[in-house]
Amino acid sequence: MKRFAAFFLCAALCLGSAWAVGEDKFPATQTYPGYSDVAEKDWFYDNAKLCYEIGLMKGTNLGFEPGKDLTTAESITLAARVGAALRGDEIPAAAPGEEWYRPYVEYLQAVATSDSTSAESSALAPSLPWNDASYPADRELFLYFLFLAVDGQQDAFPAINQITSLPDRSDDIVLSFYNWGILTGVDKYGTFAGTKTLTRAEAAAMVSRIARPELRLTFIPLDYSPFTAAYMTPDTVVFSSGLPAREYLTAVNNAIAAWEAALGNEFNWHYVWTDGKTVLAHVKEDTLTALGVTEAMGTQAYEDFDVQVYYSRLIDLMGGPLG
Repeated sequence: MKRFAAFFLCAALCLGSAWAVGEDKFPATQTYPGYSDVAEKDWFYDNAKLCYEIGLMKGTNLGFEPGKDLTTAESITLAARVGAALRGDEIPAAAPGEEWYRPYVEYLQAVATSDSTSAESSALAPSLPWNDASYPADRELFLYFLFLAVDGQQDAFPAINQITSLPDRSDDIVLSFYNWGILTGVDKYGTFAGTKTLTRAEAAAMVSRIARPELRLTFIPLDYSPFTAAYMTPDTVVFSSGLPAREYLTAVNNAIAAWEAALGNEFNWHYVWTDGKTVLAHVKEDTLTALGVTEAMGTQAYEDFDVQVYYSRLIDLMGGPLG
């Protein structure tokens, strides 16, 4: 840790406004050689190419290996390189006999406890698994290492999204990366999936968005309230045909909205229509008809679903009826 003391003393005296992010901090210094396992049509092509050109990521003896899970050591290394670029610092090579990633560990730990970062980083750093080198890193772990790297440099990441919660997370660190345009989650609802492992391609996409503001993504997640209200996930299978909750709840909501529009203030689950059926019965039948399924095809999830309880919870979450 002592090898970084002089750097942080200098940084404390010289810090003014945050340095701009982009080519000034992440200049292209290497010519991309191309990888046999990265094609121009791949979604991550530009990310992998940029990460090589600016020195954040290199390939292996097998190629770029875009589908390979990132290890803890690789996560620390990548985050440390980002932090060093943001601060204009150099990380020394490992000493003889020292693990190749040890200087990156020391650098990132020093950043986390420096005066230029927040108390949140100082509290977070001791809880992280710094020595589990070969263990596959999950999305949460990589994001925490990355937060240590960018903490104190937040002026370089203006919010371009206004996301206040996610289906599975609501903490400030995770939300910051969404609002900066670095993350959009694993689905259109913005699910973070923190325990899911992270591939090299996914990591390259994240850090390239840090390096190049023009790559950051605006994102408005779809409303997850129906699934919260129904105690389901979007992929919950509701009928034996494989029909998922994302389609079923859409049909339920359409049926409810149609009857709300037809009845206005008289909408009531037990209101009897001219054919002698209640609104509740009609909503159930209209939903099945719209989907081309029958009650007999319903799974346990369908049998456990109570449309009245569901809609009451949905109204509470949405702040009002569908109409």
